[in-house]
Amino acid sequence: MTKYMEEHNFNFDNVYDSSADNNIIYKECVLPLVNCTFDGANTTCFAYGQTGSGKTFTMMGANNHDVNQMMPGLYLLAAFDII
Repeated sequence: MTKYMEEHNFNFDNVYDSSADNNIIYKECVLPLVNCTFDGANTTCFAYGQTGSGKTFTMMGANNHDVNQMMPGLYLLAAFDII
């Protein structure tokens, strides 16, 4: 694997820091994919990062058992636009 990594370039569509919330990431990254899906394209949303960097929170969101404090993840935000 090391040899492969040394000989290839890796491109990233987007990179966000801790100031970006799930709504920003959804609008910039996932909503265009949802729209393309309805146009007949095959789409995938993939989160990659170091352990503990927030992938699960970003994709799944958090529910503090209070509707006013719920932070939906990308999956739920996409579901709102799909239904």
